[in-house]
Amino acid sequence: MEVINSFFSNIKDKLTNPFFGTLIIVLLIHHWKLWYTVFNFDEDCTLNDKIAFITNYAKTDLTFWIVTSDVLQAIFLMLLGYLIIIGTRSLVLWIEFGLMPSITGRIVNKDVVRRSEYDDVVKERERYFDQYEEQRKNVRLFSQTIDEQTELIKLKDQDLVKQSNTISNSIRESDLTKKSLERVQLENSNQQGQIKKLNLLLDESKEDITNKIKQLNIYAEMFFSSESQLFYSSFEKFPPEIIKKVEELKSEDKWKTFLAVGNFLANGGSIGGTALTEMIEKNITLEIGSHEEFTPIGKIIWSYRNVFEES
Repeated sequence: MEVINSFFSNIKDKLTNPFFGTLIIVLLIHHWKLWYTVFNFDEDCTLNDKIAFITNYAKTDLTFWIVTSDVLQAIFLMLLGYLIIIGTRSLVLWIEFGLMPSITGRIVNKDVVRRSEYDDVVKERERYFDQYEEQRKNVRLFSQTIDEQTELIKLKDQDLVKQSNTISNSIRESDLTKKSLERVQLENSNQQGQIKKLNLLLDESKEDITNKIKQLNIYAEMFFSSESQLFYSSFEKFPPEIIKKVEELKSEDKWKTFLAVGNFLANGGSIGGTALTEMIEKNITLEIGSHEEFTPIGKIIWSYRNVFEES
């Protein structure tokens, strides 16, 4: 049974092959007399008559050169057929992707944009979003540092005011007696030394502020530096956009789907297309060419997923 199936399968492959199919058609057309007479002999013809006719026909019309000519014609017709397929396919593609977009761009309303232009706008928006978030992070860190240094300077000023008041009181008391004056002068000298120390500390604080400002100016990382990871230790410290997206995923029971997609992007493996589609719709991932990547928001949420799971 397997031999019979293999035989018919081999015949089917040969018949569906472009070359053999074309060759069969050429043989049927060029030697139609042979095929016609094989199936349409007169009733008074004997088997020997049929064999004699087929033998004579083969000697005259089925020679090596005639069969070779048939094979060459089949090859030529097959190549011609492929050229026609290529030509028509090229014409269809040119009309569909060349001519039609050009006509559409000239005829349709100006409010309609091409997909390529829309994708460019989306990429530019994402780039601006990254820059905006980076500047936001820099401003936040800068403001935090300035607040800390301002508070420190305020404390220093308060100490300075207290010391100045003490000096003023000592000067007033110096008018009472000479002995008090000497004591006050000694105390005053001590206070002057403290003032100098405070001034030195104040200068050091100002210099420290200047150095930190310079460091902030060259700050390049937004969420993924070690300092940022220490800072973003709780849910409330993240920007409103990130918090809103995490709450949206959890409220719609998409958090486990997000984790599964993240593991797929980080470690590979397999995952259903529905999960990827849901994350693309949530602006968590985007498709680039033949693969998916996290959007900036998705990358931030994935990097700090442990913090969000505890919230």
